[in-house]
Amino acid sequence: MRVAFSDERVDKSPGQTLIVGVGNRLLGDEGIGPHIIDHLLKLPMPPDVSIVDCGCDLLNLVSYLDKPQKIILVDAIRAGGKPGQIHRFDFNELQGAQTKSHSAHQMKVVDVLRLLKQVCPCLADCKFILIGIEPKAIYLSTDLSKEVRDSIVDLTGLLLQETSLSREREEPSTAIKGELN
Repeated sequence: MRVAFSDERVDKSPGQTLIVGVGNRLLGDEGIGPHIIDHLLKLPMPPDVSIVDCGCDLLNLVSYLDKPQKIILVDAIRAGGKPGQIHRFDFNELQGAQTKSHSAHQMKVVDVLRLLKQVCPCLADCKFILIGIEPKAIYLSTDLSKEVRDSIVDLTGLLLQETSLSREREEPSTAIKGELN
């Protein structure tokens, strides 16, 4: 796991938001999570927001977790939409959709989140959000498709909105809501 934040962005106090990029940079659009982390590192972020590039192994998060209030995962997800379409799911929605979603990782995202909630007491009250980007192409390449690249600005806006909601109130964003087909 590459922890992709500078020391001044680290705030391990309860109430922090953790943005986690998930994906394989060598498989085209599957690497959107790490690519968005690279993009976010160029922007000023609120001091209570930490950013992590987790690669393909979400279980590595166990070594970093310290009572975050919200974890926002960014990953490629096939949910029946158009390439570049942004989907937003909370943990409860993911549990019901697990048989319809696909993952290129060792375990499905929902299974890893369920396991993390069971083995990490610090996550008992943590809110999990998955921001999924519909991939166009998952093949051996370090480049994102044009459709996925074009969604980065909207994705960044949604992530910044999610982090501000963490500070303002505990209700989920309804700006962009994905539906599984």
